[in-house]
Amino acid sequence: MSVVAVICARGGSKGIPRKNIRSFAGHPLIAWTIGAALTAEGVDHVVLSSEDDEILAVAEAHGALTHRRPDALATDEAATEPVVIDVLKHHPVARQASTVVLMQATSPLTSPEDLDAALQQMAAEKLDSMLSVVENHVFQWSLGDDGTATPLNYDPQQRPRRQDIPDRVAENGAFYLATREVWESQACRLGGRTGAFVMQPWQAWEIDTEDDWMRLEALATERGLAPA
Repeated sequence: MSVVAVICARGGSKGIPRKNIRSFAGHPLIAWTIGAALTAEGVDHVVLSSEDDEILAVAEAHGALTHRRPDALATDEAATEPVVIDVLKHHPVARQASTVVLMQATSPLTSPEDLDAALQQMAAEKLDSMLSVVENHVFQWSLGDDGTATPLNYDPQQRPRRQDIPDRVAENGAFYLATREVWESQACRLGGRTGAFVMQPWQAWEIDTEDDWMRLEALATERGLAPA
């Protein structure tokens, strides 16, 4: 039994065309996530799933094992969970996985140290699954169709100071850990006893838009980061 990182990289991204192999701070975007997983001591294998020949070739060139996903799982409507389950069922290495690390290429600032620390925390706390998060102290509101705004997580008449806000975190989408049992019984990236791994504030963003891309690329350049 082993720890397998699964990276899902579809070729038909609409928001940022061909983003998975577009150069991010001098390297293909998927190279960052692949490098982090390959360098992490707690990860045994890295499998990238795609329907796209060019993405599969780039992934192989950067050291990942590859899995060709069915076209039915490469549509705009396809969810991530069936893609991971397809890998777990059909890739020889993934069929032996006891723990799955679902990584998202849109979070290129994830480090090997993050993955190792999260795996160690998962084991120490006897968790079934874990998600990556960042601290979050935002006051949230819901906007109604009639133009009104309703507070979701605080009372405006008893507005707390920032330092008085209890621990709150937000999912940042970088990675998810789960046992094979969770995937097989719930077909979900999270289930059972679930914990959270807190990442740094500058790792809060994932790439969904061109603005996100520019922000993270500038941050990677400022910090002198490169794929592991």
